[in-house]
Amino acid sequence: MKRLLLVLCSLVALPLTQGLSAQELKSEFLFELEADLNPPQVVGPVLTGQRSVYLVSKGSVKGSKVSGKILPGGGDWGLLVGPNTFKLDVRLVIETDDGALIYMTYGGYIHAEPKTFAALFSEKGGQVPASDFYFRSNPVFETSSPKYAWLNHTLAIGVGSIPAQGKVAYRVYQIK
Repeated sequence: MKRLLLVLCSLVALPLTQGLSAQELKSEFLFELEADLNPPQVVGPVLTGQRSVYLVSKGSVKGSKVSGKILPGGGDWGLLVGPNTFKLDVRLVIETDDGALIYMTYGGYIHAEPKTFAALFSEKGGQVPASDFYFRSNPVFETSSPKYAWLNHTLAIGVGSIPAQGKVAYRVYQIK
């Protein structure tokens, strides 16, 4: 009886494990994004935290599938939600090298130990190693360009860094 039960359990588990391997999470490098930020416009304490707006003065996107520049007017309408967590709320427009416009939005978080977090938002921002803090985003895209229409149903993850004060950089990966 035990043997029969073991065989039945194995037969039931086999399709489940095959289904899981089909759901393996895969990614592919999409592009590197770099942006220069204007000094923050500190709105101050609001109902859900402390609001600061970081407008993008210029930026670039470089990758084999998407390359171009970040147009003026985008920025991060971020929220300090605790002493060591900043919640991203970014909206920007990429103009590709071939003239297409791609609207990109993303949320995400910057999180670190309090001392490291304070350094990130000071003059020492670019000196903090990326391995010392968590900086992730979830880009979503919109475009009317037929060439880039595949982005309209693409999920992505950005791994961020702060290369210098007033600058941010991301390596953006397409989730397959």
